[in-house]
Amino acid sequence: MENHQQGVCLVCQLGLVTFPEAMEFEHRLIKLRAEDTIDDVLLIFEHPPTITLGKFGDRGNILVPLGELAQRGIAFYDSDRGGDATYNCPGQLVIHPIMNLRYRGARAYVAELEEMGLSVLRDYGIAAERLPQHPGIWVNGKQIGAVGLRVSRGISMHGLSLNVNPDLSSFRVINLCGLPGRSATSIESELGHDVPISEVNQRVLNSFSKIFRVDLLSISKEQLRKDCFEPQPSQTS
Repeated sequence: MENHQQGVCLVCQLGLVTFPEAMEFEHRLIKLRAEDTIDDVLLIFEHPPTITLGKFGDRGNILVPLGELAQRGIAFYDSDRGGDATYNCPGQLVIHPIMNLRYRGARAYVAELEEMGLSVLRDYGIAAERLPQHPGIWVNGKQIGAVGLRVSRGISMHGLSLNVNPDLSSFRVINLCGLPGRSATSIESELGHDVPISEVNQRVLNSFSKIFRVDLLSISKEQLRKDCFEPQPSQTS
C-alpha cells in the first residue's frame, strides 16, 4: 500500500525561549486546535538552562537546592506534563507537537514520537533504543532523548527533547526522569565531532513528516503570536 501524506502540520521555530513563554503558546494552541480553528502545529525550540518537574514527579530527584540553582542561572518550574524531572538547555532540541490525538491515541503517539527520534539517530549511525517502562530514547543506558506528555481535550502538548550538543555535565543537577545513576549523552558525544543543531533540526523535520504522514508548512513566530494572541475579526453578514 502506498504511504500518502494524510494531512498538514504547521511548523514554527521559536528559537531560544523560556519555559513560561513556550507554555503560553502551547496552552493557547491547545484551545485553538480543540476548536478546529487551526491545523496541528509543531513547535521546535531551545530553552535556557531549566529544570521542570512533572505533575507526579518527586522533588527529591532535583539534586541541587533551589537557591543554588538560581545562583547557577538554572530556572525551575513545575510542569503540567507527565514524567519526572527533566533538564533543558541550549544544544538540546525541544520538539513539541500540538496534535489532535482523537484518532491516534496517546500510547501510539508516544511510540511515534520515539520512532521519530530513533529515525534521526539512525541517520547518524547511532544505535539507540527504547527501555521498557521508561519512555524516551537511550544509547547504552544513557539518555539521549526525553519524553513528557500532556493530553487535554484530545490534543497533545509537550513532547520530546533530543540532545544534540549540550553541556552534558550540566545534567547532573537531576536524576534524569527520576532514575538515579543514569547519565545523559548527545549526538555530538556519540559521534565524537561537532554536529550543528540546524542540521539535526532539518532531519527532525524530515523524520516528523514521514512518521506522522504530514506535509509541513512553515509559520513565523510573529505570525503564530498574532494567530494565538490577537482576537480574530468577527464575521458579519
